[in-house]
Amino acid sequence: MSEQELTERLINGIITRLESEINEWSNNARLRAEAELLDGVKAIINKYSSALENIDKELNMEREYRLYDEMMKEKKEKLEILEGAYDEVVRRIKDRIKSMRGTNDYKRFLKNSILWAVSIIGSRELMIMVSKADEDVTRELISELGLNAVVNTTNEDILGAVVSSMDGSVRVDATLDSRLGLMEHQIKTLLARLALSG
Repeated sequence: MSEQELTERLINGIITRLESEINEWSNNARLRAEAELLDGVKAIINKYSSALENIDKELNMEREYRLYDEMMKEKKEKLEILEGAYDEVVRRIKDRIKSMRGTNDYKRFLKNSILWAVSIIGSRELMIMVSKADEDVTRELISELGLNAVVNTTNEDILGAVVSSMDGSVRVDATLDSRLGLMEHQIKTLLARLALSG
């Protein structure tokens, strides 16, 4: 081996050793820096852990409040929609019954309303209040049903009748509004089921 090759080998060996030492020193320095940084972070976390726990609790409470608030808003919106749907159904039923005035179907409706009230009152001697538009058909029904009744009229556009005993001690509201009022919960329950299934 020539002197030049020996010198080159020696230089390459020194360079390789220096690179190795530099890499080792660099790795050690990085590891020391990471360890120091980790120790520093741990110290900060330990110092502020209770503050962080409080912040975490506050954030959780805020999240729960927002979730509750959103749930309440959603329930309120659903109730408003349900109320709107109920009002629309009631309006359509009233319009439908009102459009039947003067037909046999309306006469049957009024007859059933009066018979329902008679079954509750338990007497055939009655006072019957109806809308002015229903006076004639009511008189026909009284005759057909063999009732001893006085017919009073109102300018209000009621659908159905308000029936009382002659002495006024028992009064039955057999109007469509009253009947729908009794069925309100059932109608709303049905609407809610239909909304969920659709």
